Amino acid sequence: MQNHSVIANTTASYIKLLQVALAVLGIWLLLQAWVMTQQQGKALLQQQSSQLMRETLITLADTAGYLIENDQLDGLEQLTQNVASSNYLFDVVVYDANGVRMSSSENSGPAYQLYNPDYIEALTPMVQPIVKRQQLLGYMKFSLRLDASLTPIAQPWQDLMQQLLLMLLLAGVVGFLLRRGFSRFSRQSLRLKPPQA
Repeated sequence: MQNHSVIANTTASYIKLLQVALAVLGIWLLLQAWVMTQQQGKALLQQQSSQLMRETLITLADTAGYLIENDQLDGLEQLTQNVASSNYLFDVVVYDANGVRMSSSENSGPAYQLYNPDYIEALTPMVQPIVKRQQLLGYMKFSLRLDASLTPIAQPWQDLMQQLLLMLLLAGVVGFLLRRGFSRFSRQSLRLKPPQA
């Protein structure tokens, strides 16, 4: 009879260890999923920002084309400076059809310097041809800042991810408390059972 009790205790210990191991694995998987979701969200924000800038660049290139076509180089310089004042952009440069610089913002520099991985900021170049009536008038180049924190939705996204993590932690605590409560309840109900005749 004592041997049966030892086997039952050993089996119960193994089951408890397995439950703890599964709980740790579940927590690890949840945290991994949270990290992956956060990274995917940042990538999506950057992609959305790039797409918005691409659409803006097309519109600005059309405006620059009008200014070039009408020989309004002062207006082109003013357009370049105004566009470059955006927090999303590091620099703006307008080239003619031969690649000669017509207008540029203050931060503009050589490409090997700006797009070097060791540069102070991560930048992505975006180039849009300036075309009017199927004639190439030049090119407009942006250096887009890759820092997703510049996008207005980045902070609410971070807040949402923190709330999600807190909800996961709260769900874990509630699950633990429920398990303990049901475990005590089931033990008490076993004690209260009248002996069978």
